[in-house]
Amino acid sequence: MSTRSMHAATAASRRRLRKWWRDAHLCLALGAGFLFALLGLTGSCNVFTFELDALLNPNLRVEPARSGPRPLNEIMAAVRAAHPQRAGGWMLFMPRGESSTLRAVYAKPEESAGKAFAPLTVDVDPYIARVLSSRFWGDTLMTNLYELHASLWFGKYGGPDAARLGFKTVGALGLLLLLSLASGLYLWWPRGGGWRSALTVKRSAGGARFNFDLHRAMGAYAAVALSVLAFTGFSFAYRDWVKPVVAWFSPVAAEPFQNPPTLKSTPVAGAAPISPDEAVAVADRVFPGAELRWVALPDGPEGYYAVEKRQPGEANVRRPRSKVWLDQYSGAVLKVADPNEFSAGETFLNLMWPLHNGEALGLPGRILACLSGLAPALLYATGLIHWLRKRRGRKHAASATGRIPVGSPFAAAATAREVGHERP
Repeated sequence: MSTRSMHAATAASRRRLRKWWRDAHLCLALGAGFLFALLGLTGSCNVFTFELDALLNPNLRVEPARSGPRPLNEIMAAVRAAHPQRAGGWMLFMPRGESSTLRAVYAKPEESAGKAFAPLTVDVDPYIARVLSSRFWGDTLMTNLYELHASLWFGKYGGPDAARLGFKTVGALGLLLLLSLASGLYLWWPRGGGWRSALTVKRSAGGARFNFDLHRAMGAYAAVALSVLAFTGFSFAYRDWVKPVVAWFSPVAAEPFQNPPTLKSTPVAGAAPISPDEAVAVADRVFPGAELRWVALPDGPEGYYAVEKRQPGEANVRRPRSKVWLDQYSGAVLKVADPNEFSAGETFLNLMWPLHNGEALGLPGRILACLSGLAPALLYATGLIHWLRKRRGRKHAASATGRIPVGSPFAAAATAREVGHERP
């Protein structure tokens, strides 16, 4: 075979490969693009879910007091007085700022029977230990947006099995988004230079060209952040798949920060449980100087305290992993989870959540995650407009075959003018 023939064969092979990637990209966009956009928009809202909830509910804003927050014992007394029928099982989430409420969450109220997830949330003014609001999950805009993002509302209108199916579906969409990004990057990648053109939008060009350049450049700039969001979302739903792969490179024990199923307190005749403040004092000795973030009260006679604190440098802000489990009667430490002692694999898995919501990089990271969540909607809109323009251009070219010979340079030029550029 001559050199010329070899070059021609190579070029034909590249055209076929490019067509395959273009078709794959189109199928993913048309089949799942709307869902990518929906998950991105709801995810952007969820990054600032607490701030938006406070904005929508001004009555939940509290005034800081010089004396500081009241003891947890007083706060829990107020919560129990408001809900005397709900014994045990409360979780206390510390305020996220000086003007934020403390949230007491009751995971399984009677009203949630048959539902996948419908805890009761009680907002308390931590400075005066007064209950400000009691709301069920799913009764507010922000919890509905969260549920839509996490399970596409499968759990809202079905039971636990439907919720798990929705959760798995969202995880699978994360994998499909990764494939869509990979195909888009392959089609975008400049061959033989042209990087500046590939990364810029020609404002002086016509509408079709501007739309195409915007789609192409936006996809390139957002690809890394969207890949992180897509992979971390996939890892939540398919952790049983991701974990063994990570374990190939670094040891991964059973989730060190989850409640061990065999853990329990030992009841002592005549002994009263220690108070939440006493449990926190024990955790303070285990992690001195760490910020208190969460306390779970014992659920039943054999239940235990779980106290989460955030050590300096921890990536997780909302749910840090420095955790102490305590016997509710003696206050003895039953187990400790210290992120500083995690293996590389456990640290990697521990980073999935703070990478997904941007907490790993602080406020700039959260803003980046929020803005990145807008990209799928913009990519879907610009990509759909581009596809519709091309489709209309082909129809016009086909209808003009009586006047312009098919396959002539004039027919090709006419089609190019319809879509707004020579090479889509």
